Amino acid sequence: MFIIRFIFYFTLSFAIMCIPIGGGRQVFDKLYSMVTPYARDAAKATKQKFSSTKRYSKKLYSNSEPSLEEDQVKSKMAAVKKKKSIIKENGPADDTYSDEEQERLRRALSDE
Repeated sequence: MFIIRFIFYFTLSFAIMCIPIGGGRQVFDKLYSMVTPYARDAAKATKQKFSSTKRYSKKLYSNSEPSLEEDQVKSKMAAVKKKKSIIKENGPADDTYSDEEQERLRRALSDE
């Protein structure tokens, strides 16, 4: 039904636009000459809006990207260096526990 109605109205509109109004011109030509300046202004305004929106979107996107600067430690008191030196100084733990101490540790850890 929609297609039949569309074809009917399209044909009717085309027939009306082709009616000659004098001087070898049709209704379409007269409407075209009246609407052309407004259509150009609308197209120009739309193009400006799209370009400003595009610039704004690029700016927004470029501000949202994280910077890829490499993090560097510039201090001699860096935690990584301290930790390595502490491990070297202390060495591995050689703790030995008596049976009683081991039992207390097991009870304390199992209560949690």
